[in-house]
Amino acid sequence: METIFLAAGADIKNSFLIARGRRLLAGPRLTDLAGLGPYLKYKAGIFSRLGRRRPTVVACDLHPGYFSTRFARETWQAKGPGFKVRGTKGRAPRLVGVQHHHAHIASVMQEHRLAPPVLGVSFDGTGYGTDGRIWGGEFLLVGRRGFRRLAHLKYWKMPGADRVVAEPWRMVLSILGDAALPFLKGIKKADRDAVQAMLAADIPMPLTSSAGRLFDAAAALLGVCTRASYEAQGPIELERLCREGVAAGYAHEVSRQDGALVIDTRPVFAGMCADLKKRVPAAVIAARFHNAMADIIVATVRRLARTAGVRKVALSGGVFANRYLVSRAAQGLQDLKFSVFTNERLPVNDWNIAWGQYYVSGRSR
Repeated sequence: METIFLAAGADIKNSFLIARGRRLLAGPRLTDLAGLGPYLKYKAGIFSRLGRRRPTVVACDLHPGYFSTRFARETWQAKGPGFKVRGTKGRAPRLVGVQHHHAHIASVMQEHRLAPPVLGVSFDGTGYGTDGRIWGGEFLLVGRRGFRRLAHLKYWKMPGADRVVAEPWRMVLSILGDAALPFLKGIKKADRDAVQAMLAADIPMPLTSSAGRLFDAAAALLGVCTRASYEAQGPIELERLCREGVAAGYAHEVSRQDGALVIDTRPVFAGMCADLKKRVPAAVIAARFHNAMADIIVATVRRLARTAGVRKVALSGGVFANRYLVSRAAQGLQDLKFSVFTNERLPVNDWNIAWGQYYVSGRSR
């Protein structure tokens, strides 16, 4: 019986993947599946490529709210999608959930045909973690089928939940508290007070380890982008601002919690505030912030490699669209004799998720 594999992909940037033996059929690159048009195109693309066959294995993201995940879970039940089934005797496919950042790193392994284990650094905006929190600053030891989370960026509260994406100044208050007030320009006092009250009252709110939210916050702190009108506006403008030839970065702190290293980036933002008080040019501060984030990657990988015994490092996730960050981090790792890989033919963002899902749940079996 022919094995047919379907990787449902992600949501905001979706591309599915169907595998029949060695033949791989990639779907179109769609934007947000929450839109009716993209979602209908998504479903039609899958069914047209499957023909009248049912997949044997279906892989999807762990996020229960993703439209791609709902499609995978709700469509491929015992009764099937409502068309004639051939070749699988009507059996429901095996459904496999693949953690988002695991898939990012596995996409690099798939692309470069890397044998496990690999140390993976996945920095992005949002990904559903195995603890139910929002991940996005992850250091993973990735094997063929599983992974271990060896380290991650410190969790920060997201006041207003998803509103922090469009209003990144909220993350500045979450990280720095009152220390951020002298530097937040153009924000209504009533809005600042509301967020401060929310944080002070310890109201339950999502927690994130996202590197993307840190780049957002850095852009807001420098006044580059306090409100975003398009995706990744703050990080894009922050990278453009960076002055060349800046060597220094900012310090960070490391602790150990629940068996994993936790990287505290509050000292990075405190260093930015100190430079702002000294009237250091924003272009220099932006470069130092980037240097700090690259240094975190290099220092953490170096520390983890001592016990993991792994010299292959994979970088993936939307934050690595930042050429400044990738260049400094990769050079630092290569100077330490690590072999560094990232997505080249595939995008570094969520359009690579289906390929990682395939590597974890299809190619490996």
